[in-house]
Amino acid sequence: MKLVKNILLFIIFLSISFTSYASVSISPLKLEITINPWEKVSKIVKVTNNDTSAITLYTSTEDFIAWKAGSPTFVKPEDQTHPELSLANWVKIEDKNITLAAWETREIKFTITVPKDGEPGWHYGAIFFSPWAPSWAQIAVVQRIWALVLIDVPGKVKIDWDLKTFKIGQTIDKNFVEKSSFKKFPIYFETSFQNKWNIHIKPKWKIELIDENGKILEKIGKEVISSKDWVYIWEKMVNYIPINDWDWNVLPNETRDFKSVWEWFWYTVLQNDWTKIVKFKNLTEYYAEKAAENQAYLMFWEQVHTRTVNKKITAKFYISFKSKNLEKKEFTDSKNFFVTYEEKYIWINYYLISWLSIILIIIILYFILIAPKSKNKKEEEMRKKIMEEMKKNQEK
Repeated sequence: MKLVKNILLFIIFLSISFTSYASVSISPLKLEITINPWEKVSKIVKVTNNDTSAITLYTSTEDFIAWKAGSPTFVKPEDQTHPELSLANWVKIEDKNITLAAWETREIKFTITVPKDGEPGWHYGAIFFSPWAPSWAQIAVVQRIWALVLIDVPGKVKIDWDLKTFKIGQTIDKNFVEKSSFKKFPIYFETSFQNKWNIHIKPKWKIELIDENGKILEKIGKEVISSKDWVYIWEKMVNYIPINDWDWNVLPNETRDFKSVWEWFWYTVLQNDWTKIVKFKNLTEYYAEKAAENQAYLMFWEQVHTRTVNKKITAKFYISFKSKNLEKKEFTDSKNFFVTYEEKYIWINYYLISWLSIILIIIILYFILIAPKSKNKKEEEMRKKIMEEMKKNQEK
């Protein structure tokens, strides 16, 4: 019972600590700095306690090495597989621990010193603020917030990269399955970008969808607009599928996966108050509307029909980014897939044509079979009548 009680108390302690810590904020969330070898630069991070009670935070530094499944991956300098890219050992924080009163904001100073033999290129790290000392982190799951620090050491650098994969598929039981034919939305596009050198790359890319007639599909995507610190600002509707619209970096020696989705065709509706709202259509609804535009002008021999269509779509992939010397790099690739949907189209009215055909056949048969017999019969009757008249005249 004592053990259970201690565990419960520990869980309550964790809950209280996490609740308090969740009210802490820092600014800025990311710093990008250029520092020459042997140079020392000091910067400030602002930490704010947004709660009604005081909190003590402990500071530490680690290397930032990659993004995995949308979350950053950090390691201690001694565990860095590419020590030439390490940054944590260059950073010294002025305060090892800080106690913030309720609603207090404090500026935390840290200094970065680049050694004489510092590797040219970018180095990545993070300054952490956590409710426990770093030693606790070895035996407990610690909730932390951080500010990313990106240091550029001038020198000779080179960009070498590769598009590892470009896949199209759907999510089945939460797993991505590559496919080439689709009957419904959503359709996912997965790309893997590998950065092989010593600077980070921020690729901007998009996917255009082109039908088998060479027409670019419009109103298919939604793009996020964010600040340089990855804070959401707004989003806009676009005519392509955006990839990396959050402007994530691909760090050196990292392969980063990106996922985008095509889930509808969007369109705008003007409301009674003259404001516009966005609504969405699936494949069948989108193509059905094209036929519906002409339905009001149907001729008496026309009718709206439905058929299953298997349409080929080409996903054309564009990627571009700027190297350190602002040289623009571009790359394109494409892959075909098929979508199946029910399409409405205008064609002849089969029922009307069938009845007209029957009537026409009856008329033709009448003139071929019945009308000649009737004519012959009348001629025969006329001939008999004439013969009878002639016979009567002779008898007289």
